[in-house]
Amino acid sequence: MTKEKGGMLMAWVSGATVAFATTHTLRINGTTADVSNKDEGGGDWASNEVNLLDWSIDSSNFYSYDGEGMNYDDLFDIMVSKIPVDIKFTRRTMPETKTVPTGGWVADTTIPWYAGKAVITNLELTADNGDYSRYNVTFTGVGELKKTSV
Repeated sequence: MTKEKGGMLMAWVSGATVAFATTHTLRINGTTADVSNKDEGGGDWASNEVNLLDWSIDSSNFYSYDGEGMNYDDLFDIMVSKIPVDIKFTRRTMPETKTVPTGGWVADTTIPWYAGKAVITNLELTADNGDYSRYNVTFTGVGELKKTSV
């Protein structure tokens, strides 16, 4: 069984990774409807069914104004435009070096990935005294999240 280390999984926004990321989180949620009724069980336990799905991708990153990939300023421009962007979540290829190659990381096309359109719904920049500045960004799905086939 193959286990994947977190450093290999990344988010791509419009074809570029989010620069200097420390974590990425893909979240898929189901909202439920209570379908409890007197004819089917009733009593002390609710009966629920999933009626809608939604998804989001969170990324935590070191602040930078350069580097390969999307930085805080790029994401700021996307957020204030309010325009959905293409986003995917998958493993990167294994380069010979452990540092980002010129031109950025490349998505591994030998495994499925998760992709859709999303808008930025949260962009938070933190500048603690004596520590590296960081930012968090949340991409909220617009419509379906699709799993591609290989």
